[in-house]
Amino acid sequence: MTNDGRRPAGVEWPTMLVALGCWSSLAAALVVHDRLWWPVVLVWLAVSGGWYMSLQHEVIHGHPTPSRLVNTAIAATPLSLWLPLPVYRDIHLRHHEVELTRAGVDPESFYVTRATWDEASVVRRLVLRCNRTLAWRILVNPLVSIPSHVVAELGRARAEGTLGRIWLPHALGVLAVGWVVIDLAQMPAWMYLVGYCWGGMSVSSLRSFAEHLAVEEPATRSAVVRSNWFFGLLFLNNNLHHTHHALPGAAWYRLPRLTRELGSEELAARGAGLYRGYLDIARRYGVRAFSTPVSPLERSAGSS
Repeated sequence: MTNDGRRPAGVEWPTMLVALGCWSSLAAALVVHDRLWWPVVLVWLAVSGGWYMSLQHEVIHGHPTPSRLVNTAIAATPLSLWLPLPVYRDIHLRHHEVELTRAGVDPESFYVTRATWDEASVVRRLVLRCNRTLAWRILVNPLVSIPSHVVAELGRARAEGTLGRIWLPHALGVLAVGWVVIDLAQMPAWMYLVGYCWGGMSVSSLRSFAEHLAVEEPATRSAVVRSNWFFGLLFLNNNLHHTHHALPGAAWYRLPRLTRELGSEELAARGAGLYRGYLDIARRYGVRAFSTPVSPLERSAGSS
């Protein structure tokens, strides 16, 4: 959807080019994977997987055409295997509608309530602490969160009666992707799983790691990360996260200008944070906690 909540009046060609790039990148990797050193292929797949998730995020917000059917067709194929686009859409749009970072309310929040913390085992508390570091979030958390998320969403779909409507087409799509990757392209399954699925989620987790911070309003809870052209294109400028939340319908290629017009960097610096780049985030929070697991917004919350 556009800034004023309406769907795009026409085709947004920059996003169509990104879609072409996402699909071409994966296709090229499938064709040449056996002629390259396998670590190079894994990095290639990880970047491609992260880029496709950025495209899916853009589609969820109503881009790049006036037709939701066309938009969905562009990014509905479950290339990451684990997340149906309708589920992603539901989670992410709820994230935009509720109070940001609020534990138990914001579906994309990594904070937990005081009650959850008090009831957690020693091991669970350790995992929650580790998950506030960048190294854990991008390397370990995908291995933990993906299966737990799938199990939870399957249970919810079963209870709501949407199992066949959402997850059956998703399962068929996964089988189709597997056939193309393993049988047609002859890519080893482990390479696709490690590179595109795990690696792609890790790349996306790098972008989302510091994008929200639980601070008292009216300070913004959405950060801004300055980036070069590579990360700007990879994340479709979603690193300018305050601007995205202020104008969630704005197309990705308009965000840099809108960031300047809104003064998003100055607002983020007084709130969730302004970072010089992802190397800046890695230096600060590679192995140090970004914040406490328990949301500081809870009246009874405290450091643990």
